[in-house]
Amino acid sequence: MGVCATGLTTQLVEEHIREAESRLDSAAGSSSLCSISRSGESIAGVKYPEGAWAALREVRRLIPQVSSTRAAIEQVRLRWLADREQRENNGASASWQAYLMGGIDAMDRLLEHPG
Repeated sequence: MGVCATGLTTQLVEEHIREAESRLDSAAGSSSLCSISRSGESIAGVKYPEGAWAALREVRRLIPQVSSTRAAIEQVRLRWLADREQRENNGASASWQAYLMGGIDAMDRLLEHPG
């Protein structure tokens, strides 16, 4: 797996994805995300790790299309920040806010990694 000049690696992204998936599995318990969504109930502790997991997977998909792992992380972070701002302006639910903050925080954790 490649290392970019900043020290961020695709391997590090994969490690963060596995960690996020583990936190999401713990938060969801024995319920699938589909069944949680269909129930109409918001499980606050699920949306944040789900957002982290989704954003990290978005980074994984973007890496081959950009110049570096850092560039992928920064692009995803900017998209998620813009989405959060738009949804906040339109009265986003607490579930959406938690989901988006999970993704943004996951990007921030990656960018804090020493290079």
